[in-house]
Amino acid sequence: MSFFDRAKEVANDLAEKAAPLRDKAAEAVSDLAEKAEPLREKAQPYLEQAGEAINKGADAAQAKMDELTGGKFSEGVRTVGEKVGELFNHDKK
Repeated sequence: MSFFDRAKEVANDLAEKAAPLRDKAAEAVSDLAEKAEPLREKAQPYLEQAGEAINKGADAAQAKMDELTGGKFSEGVRTVGEKVGELFNHDKK
């Protein structure tokens, strides 16, 4: 038996022995996801409120930066403001 044949045999044995653990882990993940769903649903309104507050704050900061710089960096400030908005609104797309 060649080295590669033996390595393949060992790998197959290990995969066979690991299958029950893989199945158990998949079941645990499924259970956790099921238990987490009500928490996600409870948190959703708060996340939306936080996103709105962040957007308002980003808009205010953008306006203030534009005011302080006399509009000199308007394009850059606007771009950063858009990026901040995208970060916190990615789930609404």
